Amino acid sequence: MSATGTPTRQRGFTLLEVIIVVLIFAIMSAMAYGGLNSVLKTRVAVEASMQRTADLQRAYMRMRTDFQNLAIRPIRDNFGDTQPALLGSRDNVVEFTRGGWRNPLYLPRSSFERVAYRLTDHKLERASYRVLDRAQDSEPVRIPLLDNIDDFKLRYMDESREWVEQWPVQNASNSSGNATDPKPPLAVELTLVTKDLGELRFVFKPGSNPVPQGLNTVAPPTGGTGDTGNGAGSPPPSDPDPAPAPDAQPSE
Repeated sequence: MSATGTPTRQRGFTLLEVIIVVLIFAIMSAMAYGGLNSVLKTRVAVEASMQRTADLQRAYMRMRTDFQNLAIRPIRDNFGDTQPALLGSRDNVVEFTRGGWRNPLYLPRSSFERVAYRLTDHKLERASYRVLDRAQDSEPVRIPLLDNIDDFKLRYMDESREWVEQWPVQNASNSSGNATDPKPPLAVELTLVTKDLGELRFVFKPGSNPVPQGLNTVAPPTGGTGDTGNGAGSPPPSDPDPAPAPDAQPSE
């Protein structure tokens, strides 16, 4: 009530003002949510891209290490047939023997390993055999390296620096390939086709990293056993060191 005794009118927000305030608040909330959602989506995309890059780097390092440690050691497959140290088929599967398989626990095994790379269900797969000369029931240990792979291609550079799709090279004088030929290809080209990264091409030089001395030990020295052992023992025989590949650089 005023000093003159006249009652004063209490004025509040009108319905229109309330609607405008609510509308402004809703717009600001939507903008804030949209910005936060965009940041979260960007973060997820960046993390996925970083993970993809890390997987690709690990796969590349694994393949490079395997190819560089190529060992000239033919093997016998599950059917008893002799296969060359490196075998590349036309269905884009490469299989080869590598050395330098470290054995820090001195398990009773060789330092050589038979590995293979192939495309299975859109995944680049590495298969490895724990023994070189296999039995009929020998099964590999399969490890997926990369997923979302649309295509997988292999080529091999021969002595004339020409790319071929199969190794060993088959010709009229050697229709079945030479399983004991110690010469690997000068280079191996591996191509991956992906939807997110496009076409990726890698070139490896097989056998460019000979196995260092001391990595071929199968087991540590052990003393004599039984009543006749003298306890001195001697280290077991080691696998022969693989011969290095021809010193040639692949052409561009």
